Amino acid sequence: MPHKYSVILCTLVPDGANVWENPREVLEPIAEAGYDGIDMDAEPGRISEKQFKEVQDLASSMGLKVPALVGAWALWHAGEERDLASPDAAVRERAVAYAKQCVDLAATFEEPPLFEIVPCPAVSEYPRTNVPYGTLSDGFLDSTVQIAKYAKERGVSIAIEPVNRFEAYAGFMNTIPEVMDTIERAGMDNVYALADFFHVCMEDGPITDTLRRAGDRLAHIHLADSNRQAPGTGHIDFLDVIRTLNDIQYTGYMALDSVPCLPDWRTLVGETLPFMKQMERTTALQDKIAAKAG
Repeated sequence: MPHKYSVILCTLVPDGANVWENPREVLEPIAEAGYDGIDMDAEPGRISEKQFKEVQDLASSMGLKVPALVGAWALWHAGEERDLASPDAAVRERAVAYAKQCVDLAATFEEPPLFEIVPCPAVSEYPRTNVPYGTLSDGFLDSTVQIAKYAKERGVSIAIEPVNRFEAYAGFMNTIPEVMDTIERAGMDNVYALADFFHVCMEDGPITDTLRRAGDRLAHIHLADSNRQAPGTGHIDFLDVIRTLNDIQYTGYMALDSVPCLPDWRTLVGETLPFMKQMERTTALQDKIAAKAG
């Protein structure tokens, strides 16, 4: 089955491709390469409504949809502490307020994109965070439910992304099973899982088992190989990935998330989609051969 692909715009910025400064120069190569969409930055306090709408409209004119809004959760990205699991209630409150602003932004779309949330401390402690697991779990659950209820009233879905122990909490919300547990505890039908292949390769078991574990609650994928580079340059078996996504009838997007962009962003964007489409064709061919042999 054919899958849908997008590009996470903020990952291109370090390589000089800033859509907020040069929108056409960034979006045209993405559209010409054949992508289905773009994942846009969710920074309503820093990106004006006018500028956001201009980029959104330009993308739409090129046939690019917006399947997801990317939240800025890490300190290096946000410029402030936005920790949805913080033991400090004031910090959680600030993070939830930011999330609600992003939900409001998503609700302005004719087809509201999902909004991604991550519990992320200002400083990661390794090998294990000193904050008790129960404290983090309860705090994050409370934040998630607040955001989900607010989002549901506005027709918006949210997706929880687990992040590896070196970039977020060491020992909390690093894996897809933890996300699935939170989804079950939240009890909201607009809360989903987001699988970032780089983080999954570090923290979960076999990637195909992880995708099956998420099943119909998997709403979005961040696409990279095990080395966080272009698909096909690391250890992931993308034929197995495509076959698994077909088996679970995955209908979401795979959003290119290779950091840094090597050898450069144009090559990365141009080479990734043909590789993934070849994986789709090869999987389909293997299925036809198996059916004929059977």
